[in-house]
Amino acid sequence: MIRKIISGNEAVALGVKLARVGVTGIYPITPQTTIIEKLAEMRAKGEIETEILRVESEHSAMAATFGAALGGVRAFTATASQGLLYMHEMVWWVAGSRVPVVMVVGTRAVGAPWNIWNEHTDFTSERDSGWIMAFASNPQEALDLTLQAFRISEDERVFLPMMVGMDGFILSHTKTNVLIPDQDQVDDFLPPRRQPYVIDPEDPIGMGNIFPPEGYMRLRESIDSALRNSEDVIKEIGREYNKKINPLGDYSTLNVSYKLEDADYAVVLMGAWAGDAMEAVDTLREKGIKIGMLRIRYLRPWSEKEIRSALKDKKAVLALDRSTSFGRGGGPLYVEIKSTISDVVPQIKGVVSGLGGVTVNKSDLVYIFNKFVEGLKDDVIWYYPKEVGKIELRTPRDIE
Repeated sequence: MIRKIISGNEAVALGVKLARVGVTGIYPITPQTTIIEKLAEMRAKGEIETEILRVESEHSAMAATFGAALGGVRAFTATASQGLLYMHEMVWWVAGSRVPVVMVVGTRAVGAPWNIWNEHTDFTSERDSGWIMAFASNPQEALDLTLQAFRISEDERVFLPMMVGMDGFILSHTKTNVLIPDQDQVDDFLPPRRQPYVIDPEDPIGMGNIFPPEGYMRLRESIDSALRNSEDVIKEIGREYNKKINPLGDYSTLNVSYKLEDADYAVVLMGAWAGDAMEAVDTLREKGIKIGMLRIRYLRPWSEKEIRSALKDKKAVLALDRSTSFGRGGGPLYVEIKSTISDVVPQIKGVVSGLGGVTVNKSDLVYIFNKFVEGLKDDVIWYYPKEVGKIELRTPRDIE
């Protein structure tokens, strides 16, 4: 095991290498492109045997990855933003086929208008597609979750695809100290690929025929059951990962608590701004305010039991979203949290911020958390940092 200073994208590429992936379907899109560039570089140097399939679109990237997985090969792809939306049809085909596949999403705003910077809307838009969905908060976790994703996805109690999200640029391009396991450690943790069935050209079967309604509904229920049951599998595999590969992390739970036990107030969020949020929590604690944080590491399965246990005795909970659920009065986390704890927590508030790459730093979070503790008048607000708040939206009609 060694330590290296690497970016989130480099950490994911190393995870794919260590998992001995057989096929990667690739199509470039910022900010995930350097993942597939790194894999192509490894292939050119003879460091991996992964077959790199360069295709003409993200839809084809997932289709090629899906085809390889159906053929019994460990398969991987990566995308972002419009690319994820373009492959949306195939994302559902993979889940409906119950075939293990791993994908990394370097999150990015969705157009229009065109924007290459970070937000979570692309990732959260797939929350009903039947994939297991984890979200990293630093490059170490991006590597760890990528390796665990293959093991979870290929577990016979699950047999579902899994995607790992990470904040575009903030994680994908930022370099930090990462603990990289040896190949022997990963081989001991990750057994040869397993899957429910393999399509073999030597043993042809009929595919693509219309499925009867009764069977279709049964299949949808099986996906829901597998996702719910995966919670215990994720914790079991997480504990084994801590034991065999990374003893410094804690993957024994789906989500991560920070100073929550004695907290009167709690903030719920997902992704890289958890680091600034923990510092903001410390700042408020120094003033005698008992506040803590719950970081959602798994959006699917949604661990209702774990989340209710963590938040049930709080005076108020604030959900901080870096994505939107238009017309729903808040972001996806706010909606999920409200449906989970509204009967045990008297006040649930929501803040939407950081969209399209708007910078939200520690001082912004200290301001938001203070306002939350003082009592927000509205259930949901859109927060703009001071300088951003001065900018007025201009439309083509305004310009005329």
